[in-house]
Amino acid sequence: MMMPANFTAVNSEVVYGGADLFSILADTTAPVWNAANVKKFNTNVITLISNSFFTKTVDNTLGVMFGGNWGKDNDHIFGEAGSLNQNVFGLWDNTDPANPVRTDDMTFGNKVMQVLGMASVAYTLGTTDAKVGFNDAVYGINGKL
Repeated sequence: MMMPANFTAVNSEVVYGGADLFSILADTTAPVWNAANVKKFNTNVITLISNSFFTKTVDNTLGVMFGGNWGKDNDHIFGEAGSLNQNVFGLWDNTDPANPVRTDDMTFGNKVMQVLGMASVAYTLGTTDAKVGFNDAVYGINGKL
């Protein structure tokens, strides 16, 4: 038996009264999922991403600046030898933990995702209160307890 070309559309109208899947989901979740829930969900996702990128971002920016060795001939944040390029955008072979070897750069897409992760750290720092390390047992300037 041959199905008509618009079988899905006919089936949708017969079974669901013309509604598509997204309309059905919106109608069934509307009482429990409102704009405040969407905002809270998005904020929590950004916070989770920020938490995972916090240590790396702080170590390679503020950690370099306040590490006591920042300057013209020493540690750098930007540039080919900078901490962001080496530690955030580089791929490392840690087979020998005492002597890790940088093998390559990340692909462009992965670099974009790293930058978005670091942006989530900046966003979170701008929208929430920082905790005090010795009082609240959270991260300090070098990202460690």
